[in-house]
Amino acid sequence: MRRPLSRLVAVLLLCPFWISLVPKAAAEPLPPVGRWVQTTVADWVSGVLDGTVVSSAGDGELRLVEGRSEGTYTSVERVTSIPFRGIGLLYRARVPTGSSLSFAVRARSVSGEWSRWIELGVGPWMDPEGRAAGEALAVVPTESDTLQYRVTFRAEGGSVPALEEIVLVYLPAQEGPALRANPPWEEPGGKPHPVPPADWGGRPASEGSASIAAAPLRVEVRPAALTTAGAVRTSTALQLVQRFQQDVLAFPDLAYGYFVDAQGIVYEGRGAAVGDTLYVGVVGGTPEEPVPPTAEDALVALLDGWVEQLGNQEWRIATPDDTALGERLRERLEAEALRQNRWLFVRGATAPAEHEWLLLSNASSRRSTVTWELFPEAMQRMRGAVSVPARSRASLFLNRVLPKGDFWTVVSPASELIAERALYYGPDADASAGLDLLSRDWYLPGGSQENGFTTTIWLLNPQVDRIPVTVTVFSPDGPAARDAFTLAGGARLKLPLSQVYTGSTVVGCRVQARAPVAAEQAVRFATGGYGMPGTPILSRSWTVPGVETEAPFWTVLAFLNPHESPVGITLTLMTSDGTSLRRSYLLRPGEQRLNLNTILPRLSLAAQVEAAQPIAVARVTFFNEFRAAHAVLGAPRPARRWYLAEGATAEPFEAWLALANPNDQPAEGTVTLLGARGELRSDRFRMPAHSRFTVLLNELAPAISALAVEVESDRPVVVERAMYLHGREGGHAGLGIPR
Repeated sequence: MRRPLSRLVAVLLLCPFWISLVPKAAAEPLPPVGRWVQTTVADWVSGVLDGTVVSSAGDGELRLVEGRSEGTYTSVERVTSIPFRGIGLLYRARVPTGSSLSFAVRARSVSGEWSRWIELGVGPWMDPEGRAAGEALAVVPTESDTLQYRVTFRAEGGSVPALEEIVLVYLPAQEGPALRANPPWEEPGGKPHPVPPADWGGRPASEGSASIAAAPLRVEVRPAALTTAGAVRTSTALQLVQRFQQDVLAFPDLAYGYFVDAQGIVYEGRGAAVGDTLYVGVVGGTPEEPVPPTAEDALVALLDGWVEQLGNQEWRIATPDDTALGERLRERLEAEALRQNRWLFVRGATAPAEHEWLLLSNASSRRSTVTWELFPEAMQRMRGAVSVPARSRASLFLNRVLPKGDFWTVVSPASELIAERALYYGPDADASAGLDLLSRDWYLPGGSQENGFTTTIWLLNPQVDRIPVTVTVFSPDGPAARDAFTLAGGARLKLPLSQVYTGSTVVGCRVQARAPVAAEQAVRFATGGYGMPGTPILSRSWTVPGVETEAPFWTVLAFLNPHESPVGITLTLMTSDGTSLRRSYLLRPGEQRLNLNTILPRLSLAAQVEAAQPIAVARVTFFNEFRAAHAVLGAPRPARRWYLAEGATAEPFEAWLALANPNDQPAEGTVTLLGARGELRSDRFRMPAHSRFTVLLNELAPAISALAVEVESDRPVVVERAMYLHGREGGHAGLGIPR
C-alpha cells in the first residue's frame, strides 16, 4: 500500500488548467518560419549517395540500392532565407516492417562554424498535410544560416524503405527570459513547482484547446529539444518547440503537458493530457544523452504526484527508444526513491584507531555554505557549518568533532555539493558518496559470511514515524533467511547478518520497508574490509569501470538475482585499446560470484553486464595478499558528467581514475581537478569505443592533500576512483556521482 496522498497531485492534473487564460508577454513579432522542401529527382540528385539511389517513381524518391541492407544520403548545404535557432523535420516515406529510416541535421552558424550532427527520432505527431514529424526539435546555441541533413536507410529481408519527401523547418528565435527556478528537491517538501508558460514566454493556446481534470493512465516521456555543445536557454528552446507545434503542426496547444530540463527544473506546457496520455518532454539533452541524470531525477519527482493520483489503477510509462529509462522510472516510483536536497551517511564511527572524514566538493561557480549534523548514539545532535569556495574541495575531520562514538550524518543542502565519507581503520579503509535519496526497496550485493568475514547492514529511518522493515538474505542457493524489524523514528539499526543467517557463504540482501529508509553495508575480515551503499533499483544493465586482474589484484563481480528463476547475462570485458571479450552466463537465483582473474588475467579492464531480467551488480577487489579490499556498486546508466569529492596525491596516497566507455563510438572530454583553493588543472582525454581509460592523478597533480574530480565527456561514460595508502597496504574506491 502506498502512503496517504501527500505529494504534488494538484500540480499534475487535479485542477482544470486553461492555457488560453495565460497572458502573452509583449514581444516583437518573429520572422515567418522557413521551409526547405526536397521531393523531386532534381532536388536529390545533387546530394551524396552512398548505397542509395534516386528513383523516378512518382515525382522522385530516395531508396536503397538493390541488395544493400544499409545506405545513406547526405544533402547539399543549403543557405537559408533567414537566420534560425531551431530545426524541425517533416517527411513522407514508406517504411515496411523490418526496415527503418533515421535522420540527422546540422547547422552552420553565421560565424561559419558547423554544429555536430543531431539525430532526430520519429515522433508521434503529423502535420495537417499528413507528413510525419520528427522528434526532437534540434536547437543550436547561436544563430545559423546554413542547413544540411543526412538520412540513413536500413532494410531486412527484402523490406526496403523509400523517402518520398523531406521538409526541414527552420525557426528563428528571440532569446527567452532568464528564469530563477528550483528543481523539486530544492522546493519545500520536495514537490515540483512548474514554471508557468507566462514566465517562460509561452503563447496562449489557440481556440479549441482542451483541459482535463482526471489523471491519465499512461505517461510518455520523449526528448522535446536536443542541443549540441554550448548552453541553450531553456525558455528559448520551449518557445521554439511551441512555435513548431502550433505554427507548423497546427496544434491548438502544446502536445506536452510538462517539460523538464537538464538542470532538473520543471515547466508547464498544456498542463493536461492528450486523450489518456500525458506527454512529458525533456529539454536540453544531447543526441548522445537525451535524458541526463538530473532530468531523470526531476521526472521521478514530477510523476510521483501522478502515481499518487492513480492509486491502485493500472498505469504505464512509455519511453520510446530508451526502455531502460522507463524501467528505472517505474522502479523508483514504486519504491518512492525521490532525490533529496541532502546527503545521508548511515554508517559513521570515530575512535583512536578509527578515523572518519567528510569530503565536500563544490563544482559550481559560487561559494556554498552547508550544514553538517551528527546524530551520535545516546547523545545530543551535533551541528556545524562549512563554507566551500567556488570550484573547490573542503574537508571535515570528524574525530575532532567527536573523538569517539557511533553516529549517522546529514549534510545539507546538497544542491551544489557532492559529499563523500572516508573511513580509515587499521591499515585499510573504505569510502563512498552519501545517499541523496531514501527508498522503500534496497538491494545490497557483495556481502560475505564466509569463514573470517562478517557483513553488517545499517538501516536509517530519518522520518518521524516508526517503519516496519523486512530483511531477506540471499546465499548462492537463493533466499536463505528473512527477518522483520521495526525502525523507530529518527533511529538507526545496526544489523550483523549473523543474527539473521547462520551459513558461511557469500551473501546479498534485499531490504523492504513500509516507507522510505536508507541502507548501507560493510564487510570486515581480519586485516581489512570494504563498504558500499545499497542500490534502490535493479537494472538490466550495469557498468563497472575499475576491474583489475593484474597482480596484486584479485577481482570478482557480485550478482544479486532476487528472482525465482535463473537470469541470463552477457558480460563484456573492455580493454584500454577497445578490444573486448564477451561471454554469456546463467545466474541462478541468489547471490553469485564470478572471478574475473580466471577470465582475463593481468589486465586493467572495465566490465559491462547486460541481463535478461533486472539484477544488482557490484565489484569487489582484494589486494595486498588478501589483507585489504575495496568495492563499488556498478552504475545502472552512463552519464556525460561525473563528480567525485574524495581525492589526494600527497603521501601516503596514490589516486587513480578509471573510466569506462560502453558506447559504439569513441568518447572524449576533460578531467578537471579542484583543490582547496580553486581549480587546479584540466586535461583532455580520448578513449576508443568499448574501452577502459586510466588516469593516475599523482602524475597530474602531485603532492596535493585534498582534491576533487570533475569529468565531462561528449558521450555518456562511467567513472570510478581508487585510492591506496602506504604502498597499497590498504585502500578504498568510490563510484562517481552522475549529474
